[in-house]
Amino acid sequence: MTMTESLVPPSAGWTVDDLYQLPDIGVRYELFDGSLLVSPAPALRHVRATTLLRNLLLTQAPRDLMIVEGAGVTIHSRRTYFIPDLCVIRAVSLDKDTDQLDQDDMLLAVEVLSPSNPGNDLVLKRHYYASGGIPQYWIVDPKARRLTVLTLDGDSYADRAVVEPGQVWQSEEPFPLAIDPADFL
Repeated sequence: MTMTESLVPPSAGWTVDDLYQLPDIGVRYELFDGSLLVSPAPALRHVRATTLLRNLLLTQAPRDLMIVEGAGVTIHSRRTYFIPDLCVIRAVSLDKDTDQLDQDDMLLAVEVLSPSNPGNDLVLKRHYYASGGIPQYWIVDPKARRLTVLTLDGDSYADRAVVEPGQVWQSEEPFPLAIDPADFL
């Protein structure tokens, strides 16, 4: 199958099942309402922020919760599917007999902004993660060196905190934690 043939959208729009037919060419495939999003591999600054934040969260997370990266999550249906940079889930969610998580597994989704598509994280994913009922959404901005913490308020997110390097942010959700963006940005 050539790249051109593989990217012809199905007549009813893309689903998670269609993603398994796409070529593995080092890009990230995501879906929103049946439309395909294709993102390049993350830049080193992005990888650094994700890795350091994951390490910080791992040292504080209780054993019944997992900090995972690279796991896909469906929102409402198999036509909307994102791969958060990091997420916090209950450990039992990894025992499911499926290929992806769903919105009910998620306690926290974290996205690190990339220069090529910040609108996906700031608008699109913010909307879908909130409509899926994911309790918290963190947006990490490596360029501005800030962490924005959003919490679910009804069916949308409310800004809870904007944390700059040198400030320690503490929370009891999704588990008791204290982090300073200077440690990962």
